[in-house]
Amino acid sequence: MRLVSRCGVGARLRAAPLAVGRPRHLSTPPPRSATSLALRALAVPGLLQYPGMYFELSKTKLSALVVLTTGAGHLMAQAPFDPVLLSATLGGTFLCAASANTLNQVIEVPRDARMARTARRPLPSGRMSRQHALGFAAVAGLGGVGSLAMLVNPTTAALGAATIVLYAGVYTPLKPLTPYNTWVGAAVGAVPPLMGWAAAGGSLLTPEAFVLSSALFLWQIPHFLALAWMYRADYAAGGYAMMPLHDPTGARTASVCLEYSCYLTALPVGCWAAGITSCMFPIEGVLFNGAMLVAAARFMRASPDQRVQQTQHARGLFFVS
Repeated sequence: MRLVSRCGVGARLRAAPLAVGRPRHLSTPPPRSATSLALRALAVPGLLQYPGMYFELSKTKLSALVVLTTGAGHLMAQAPFDPVLLSATLGGTFLCAASANTLNQVIEVPRDARMARTARRPLPSGRMSRQHALGFAAVAGLGGVGSLAMLVNPTTAALGAATIVLYAGVYTPLKPLTPYNTWVGAAVGAVPPLMGWAAAGGSLLTPEAFVLSSALFLWQIPHFLALAWMYRADYAAGGYAMMPLHDPTGARTASVCLEYSCYLTALPVGCWAAGITSCMFPIEGVLFNGAMLVAAARFMRASPDQRVQQTQHARGLFFVS
């Protein structure tokens, strides 16, 4: 019994030092390195998704097309090539387009949510708040217009600001009100070549500037009407007043597509006849505009009784354009 007692006391005495000091759950954790802390910061849920959502808000493919037409207008002015000026022009134009496209989506959240083609965008899907998107639009817009004003010239900056206001403030509200929203949107889309032209020092009050914007305006009508025909059910669900929704047979839509394709094909010939360009412009125009004219004619000839074939021809016109 005495041995057991001594062993018990000794065990308690030997165990006592383990209980001395801070409890285990209050002990100081080992220091973390700066690298581990940085990795934990990057692991915040959704943080890495924001760049992708910003690209979605910007409609990157559409904005890239805007930048492409801006660059074309800049190079056609035939000013001495300045890579810094060109880069500033293209970068500022992209930011302006990103701002306009984001504001468009902020306004159209309820309608986009009802359309299968747009329901997965950041705002209708709930992946981003409207306040966040508005902040991004403001930063992009101010950055775009500001950089154009400081690095290019006031005329180009004014055109950039005008595209944001007209696209978000005029075109977007008209989409559910009138089929002529397509023409308003085409007018806004015809501004970027003028931005490139003005950035290179070209005057906006010249035949060349008129031709640049006219070509893009005429191209957009069949391009977007063909798209509207392909997705007419989606546009109906969203409550948009697109022309195909008031055209059960598609005859009116196809007719307008063919009409504007003819105007676009005739434009280079008229420029050559007026002495604005050389004969190469109509020769080259036959190759590009001729393909679009044929696609529009096929859409026009498609029988309303064969909806699948009619939609296929509309898709063909969209991709050719």
